[in-house]
Amino acid sequence: MKIAVYKDNLSTGRGADRAVKNFAAGLAERGHDISLFEKSELPKRLDERWDAIVATGSNEIVDIARSGYFTREGHAPVALQLHLAPRGFFKWKHPLRNRAIRRAFDLPDVVQVLCKSYEAEFSRLAPHPKVVTIGNYTEIADPKEIATPQDKGSTTILYPAAALTKVKNQKLLISAFARLARDFPEWNIRLLGRDDTRYAAECKRLVARLGLEGRVTFVGFTKDLPSEYSHAAFVAFPSTLEGFPLAILEAAKFSLAAVGQITLPGISDIIRSGETGVVTNASTAAYAEGLRSLITNASLRQEMGGKARCHCEKTYSRNAILDQWEDLLAKLTA
Repeated sequence: MKIAVYKDNLSTGRGADRAVKNFAAGLAERGHDISLFEKSELPKRLDERWDAIVATGSNEIVDIARSGYFTREGHAPVALQLHLAPRGFFKWKHPLRNRAIRRAFDLPDVVQVLCKSYEAEFSRLAPHPKVVTIGNYTEIADPKEIATPQDKGSTTILYPAAALTKVKNQKLLISAFARLARDFPEWNIRLLGRDDTRYAAECKRLVARLGLEGRVTFVGFTKDLPSEYSHAAFVAFPSTLEGFPLAILEAAKFSLAAVGQITLPGISDIIRSGETGVVTNASTAAYAEGLRSLITNASLRQEMGGKARCHCEKTYSRNAILDQWEDLLAKLTA
């Protein structure tokens, strides 16, 4: 198939950019004629003949709608690929943009969301007759290919995030850990991600106020994620909004359980609470108990980590996700 993949900007380095590039590369490796392009190329590329077009977000579907493409006779079918939880697309300060997005969301032939629970959420926000769930996959190196073995005796809780921000909710982890720190003096936290934000400064002040200096490390941005996962005991993931919690998927590849919290949309898709990890309510006390349950039980960490790896390899492998996309696009173009 000749498929256009449109992303308005591929230079931000954010997770959605990587996911789109991986998606396009994966389909190309399977023999499809894939053209991945940015906004500057959109007008001329829409004049070409395609078997299908994949718009990779809300900005992208609005751009295609405004171009008049959907009114062209014989236009190619369009799939809308969403990399956020549906609620993340609408900002209360931008009513005009919200209206444009809602109108554009009516136009594609199919809408893809990342988690099963998003289907109903999307339908409430922007009713559409065809919504399907296809998750993401990770390109992180397999632990068997890494020279540094996983540290089975680790006492490190890892939070692998892109940045310290309010939606990543690092304060919940810090406050919860403060309730446990005296009981478990050998344990520590490593917070990954950009740490020059205002929220990061607030987190650092919180660490100082709670007397956790030396127990909570602000790592900053790192290119060596595999090493971080290899040396962690388990992963904490108290985020409140993600499109798809890819860090949990990466951690699962290293047989690491995760502690999430229930307000994160889609959390139940990737963490099976009590089986592959722990999902708590959003209170500090509850999250602390979730951490405690893994800190105090090494065999439980190992058992949950193994099940997490099996679940994610089965459900979110590269081949499984690309198979689903090929099937969807084949039906779309039939």
